Amino acid sequence: MKHLSATLFLCGLAAQSQAASITILNPNFDAQVLAPGATAGFGYIPITDWSQNDAPNTAYTVYNPVATSYPGGVPGGNNVADLLSDGTNADIWQFLTTDLQANDTYTLSGYAGFRLDTNIFAPALDGCGGNVSVEAGGNILNPQVLGGNINNNGVPCSPGTFTPFSITFSTGANPAGLGQPLEIVLQTNGTGSVFEPTEVDYTGITLTDTSGTAGTVPEPQTFATLGAALAVLIALRSRK
Repeated sequence: MKHLSATLFLCGLAAQSQAASITILNPNFDAQVLAPGATAGFGYIPITDWSQNDAPNTAYTVYNPVATSYPGGVPGGNNVADLLSDGTNADIWQFLTTDLQANDTYTLSGYAGFRLDTNIFAPALDGCGGNVSVEAGGNILNPQVLGGNINNNGVPCSPGTFTPFSITFSTGANPAGLGQPLEIVLQTNGTGSVFEPTEVDYTGITLTDTSGTAGTVPEPQTFATLGAALAVLIALRSRK
């Protein structure tokens, strides 16, 4: 009985430690191949696998930054999604093939960047401010405010750098949007004034959950823990 309890404990530990990566298409915005320093254009430029609101006084593009923009380079890839707001919020979003689950825990992560060479109109006029969120059925599950020259958890938005963000939230037994496709929304906040533009670059977007939803890929530590549980079970059977 003790041996059986130990095996069940390890199996339970494996289930608890399970975390799965949910598929996001073009999470690093590298689907469009660009030379260093090049953009996909200026204006309402489509971003592969992402939708955008194309609101007045906004602009969307993909950019392959060089050192004058980000001396430390781009984390996780080559390109960024560049969202410019000239008074109005600029949004891009992607509906995922995974539906919202009950009693689950999700973590949305990525990087928000503020270009070093982004003062388009005049020094100090161009700022960074944005939001990221996960939604289902039009319901915001957990927004993260990046705006007001703050990127994440009070960390200042520093020109020429990317600041990581990470949002973790849990669903209850009957969350709003249950069973609806998950949606990731990335936003540059507008100030309401065309004289105070804002701009944010996004890259390295990931979403994980702890339910092991079908169609996702468990993290390596899950397999390691399951392997340990299986090894104990085999050893016990061998003794018998």
